[in-house]
Amino acid sequence: MYQRVIVVVEDEDLIRSLIADSLENVGFRVASAANAADARRVIRNVDPDAVVLDIDLGKGPNGFDIAEVLRREQKGVGILFLTSLPDPRFAGHESTSINNGEAYINKSLISESKILLDALETVLRNTNTEKFRHDLLTDRPLGNLSKTQISVLTLLSEGKTNQQIADIRKRSLGATEGTIARTLETLGITSDLDVNGRVAAVRKYFSILKPSNK
Repeated sequence: MYQRVIVVVEDEDLIRSLIADSLENVGFRVASAANAADARRVIRNVDPDAVVLDIDLGKGPNGFDIAEVLRREQKGVGILFLTSLPDPRFAGHESTSINNGEAYINKSLISESKILLDALETVLRNTNTEKFRHDLLTDRPLGNLSKTQISVLTLLSEGKTNQQIADIRKRSLGATEGTIARTLETLGITSDLDVNGRVAAVRKYFSILKPSNK
């Protein structure tokens, strides 16, 4: 019987091993990679039916970079993002789009392997993956922020001043302060642009995206 081949790209050894074991136990043939360079080599050697991609792979290319290559060079390969990022816009990547037929599963929502297996089967069949698009959940953390607000919040988390944020984004200081104020308001932080408001915003950011930020 033909065994479908899955490549698992995950930089954490334990998680990679657990995913591979769960897939092998139901009949898949699995090859693993710990980073983008390994992934390119493994994908070229095994010609997979689908790839399970973590997004944050440490230094160098991330999961979105690998997905872009797959879409361009190996059309037909199923793509399933498996990540702790509740929203791909926090990945710090220019292209964070998830295509039709691809899935985006948050690791925190996986209590058993069935969710992963069901999502993978849907990707392999290239059918409607809407129920496996956790990046579209209305109640996802910080999901009500706009792309601009996410950009500003990320810069705040890096300790940038208002003027530095304005310079980086090539906006006026006044416009930047207005955007920061709206971002705090969207986060439910009533403080103005003082230190306490910024600290509260950054604390909320890190509580969701750290320490794993995967």
